Amino acid sequence: MVRRLSAGHLLATAISLIIPTQAVSLEATLADQANLTAFRGLVKNHTHVFADLPEGVTVVAPTDNAFGKVGDWGTYNASVVEATLKYHILKQAIAMPSIAKGDSIWASTILTDQGFANVTNGQRLLLTKQPGGEVVLTSGFATRGTVVVEDVAFDHGLVQIIDSVMRIPESLPSTARSAYTDLTAFVGALYATDLMRELLNEKDVTIFAPHNAAFQQLAGTLAAMDREKLRRVLRYHIVPGRVAHLWELRNGSALATADSGNRATVTRSNFVYVNSARVIQSDILIANGVVHMVEGVLNPDKADARPDETLTTAQPPVFPSLVGPTATGSTVPTPFASALPCTASCATTRPSAAATGAGEQGASSKNAGVSARCTGLVGAGVGVGLMVGGLMLGL
Repeated sequence: MVRRLSAGHLLATAISLIIPTQAVSLEATLADQANLTAFRGLVKNHTHVFADLPEGVTVVAPTDNAFGKVGDWGTYNASVVEATLKYHILKQAIAMPSIAKGDSIWASTILTDQGFANVTNGQRLLLTKQPGGEVVLTSGFATRGTVVVEDVAFDHGLVQIIDSVMRIPESLPSTARSAYTDLTAFVGALYATDLMRELLNEKDVTIFAPHNAAFQQLAGTLAAMDREKLRRVLRYHIVPGRVAHLWELRNGSALATADSGNRATVTRSNFVYVNSARVIQSDILIANGVVHMVEGVLNPDKADARPDETLTTAQPPVFPSLVGPTATGSTVPTPFASALPCTASCATTRPSAAATGAGEQGASSKNAGVSARCTGLVGAGVGVGLMVGGLMLGL
């Protein structure tokens, strides 16, 4: 189950369980821990980030080995380093005992810089307690880190020591390119209809993005649509003005989409569906919101579509007439691949802050050392992420 705990609950739990009356400074706390030399150096060199922390925060401190895995951390420009540090500071003091086994919480960070995060109240991290009790943090590009030392108190809150550097979520195109290549048909369709810039400039969005097989199944049908009809279809997959994580999608929720407010409806049972399309991967963080990967293309003219829960296979398409071939798989061309800005090779650039919207650099990535490159955008590869399915029982 994924939930957002109240600030009061988290802070009260942290203070009562962990933080002593006479806690020491962050610098002294870090100095008492082994394997934090790199992070301590960053804290010393970025006093403007750490000097005036509010009461009741969580500092997520990567180990020296974590920075070693990044490889070229020392080449990052100042704005990326500062933004990454802010992404490692949670606005609440979250004690690990406050998270139940099998539970997850979304935590807002102090990263609010518009060049990196276009969401209200700061970019988020996901904290999940595994059945064995270890806590895993998930960030952009599905980058995960495990808490290796828990609940180290300092005078403004808690330090959680992790074994990976968290990635700032980037734009939808960068995220699809680097971690979720099964979304490239949807990304290509947005470029083909000139909707990508509109999406990138939107603050606080929830996107229900069909995977490549859904577009392959409807390749002929979508290709036969005129441009405005296809734009309607794509806008129907976007909920503006709201970042709705999976746990917030309640049974019967009606979500106003960018298709002139035309609503999409959530059904929850053993799985989560949007209209009749099953959510197959959830809570993919991007710079301006969250993406849920769905199994089918939504039809704005079939807003009343609901799942047949007796089916053991994918729900049938909700478009009344199918045109052309409907084959799927890695050997079948990915629709709209030709509209992608990079399908073979890209010039290599260093990470830098974007001036055209949070996390958007065209063909390049701007944090965690990923240089611009093409990574299977024309294929139908499967990205990594949080599977749903049976884990949704009881939500």
